Amino acid sequence: MNEKTTTASKGAPRARVSATRVRAASRTPHATTVNPADLTVHNHPLARRHYRVATAAIEGFVDLVEHCVRVLIPGALIYARPRMGKTHAIDYLALHLGRNRGDILVLRMSCEYHRTDYEGAFFSALLSAAGIRDPQPRFIADKRFALMRRINEQLQMRSGHIVVLFCDEAQRLSKHALEWLRDVHDQLAHHGVRLITFLVGQPQLMEQKAQYQLSGDEQIVARFMIEQLHFRGITGAVEAATCLASYDMTRYPEDTGSTFTAFFYPDAYAAGLRLEQSAAALWNGFVNAHTVAQLAGPIELHMDYFSRAVESVLLNGPQWDSAGLVLDSAHWERAVRESGYVAAQQTVQPEV
Repeated sequence: MNEKTTTASKGAPRARVSATRVRAASRTPHATTVNPADLTVHNHPLARRHYRVATAAIEGFVDLVEHCVRVLIPGALIYARPRMGKTHAIDYLALHLGRNRGDILVLRMSCEYHRTDYEGAFFSALLSAAGIRDPQPRFIADKRFALMRRINEQLQMRSGHIVVLFCDEAQRLSKHALEWLRDVHDQLAHHGVRLITFLVGQPQLMEQKAQYQLSGDEQIVARFMIEQLHFRGITGAVEAATCLASYDMTRYPEDTGSTFTAFFYPDAYAAGLRLEQSAAALWNGFVNAHTVAQLAGPIELHMDYFSRAVESVLLNGPQWDSAGLVLDSAHWERAVRESGYVAAQQTVQPEV
């Protein structure tokens, strides 16, 4: 895939961002129906938090998915601490595959916690992921049949033979659930369909993998846990630059509208302002807040707090925009405070 290096000021962190991936982030359900002339600050996707942008971790996730699809690896494991943006990444991947691989059927299943294993509930969740909600068949055999039929129908419409399944909060899946999923994999393979499963969840997934290996359940590891990826938050100014560059490049409406930065700061953007140039200032704002609050451990930013800080700055565009605007440390320190990062981290700090 061709990559584009975005413009950065001298000495600032430089981000390498795939233009194709960044454009995919701007897609929303309304992207094809909104008239740019009718777009306001209040109905922009950023104000509604209805958008997806790339991070360095997401770029790594995209590379893993493309690798697995290319060589038909049946399963991979992606793990991260809570609130690091895993669900955001799945949203992004679904858009990316929809844009670049329309022949692939993408399913997303949110794994729910159940006290006891029940095959019916598991297949109901799979049916919902495939788009069959109410009414659903009552009996398990009928649920299995309905799932196979639905998948085959969707693949025929796409002239494809690959299904990508993202299982969010996959640490909740029991051994029985993975065995049932293995049955689905085998049944689809019998009809020439390749199921590629991505187990996305918390670090317990790695413990579960080790347990399966020790107990001799290699059929589960070899089917669903071949590749693995540690999905991380933002850990430095260069990664912050990658994310900020997405705001500079993402357009809404897609292909015809202004970039996010240009929409909120038209005069400053025309004069050369780019958020990517502020990567060091924004990162230092979080580092300083982390230090002053005496938070434990190295800083690893959850995507939620990072995006809230950026949104705070962009939504102030109508007040701050001017051709001579420079977003300095004071702007970004205010944004960090408004992101809620310190308050949220203090609530999970262990008591001394």
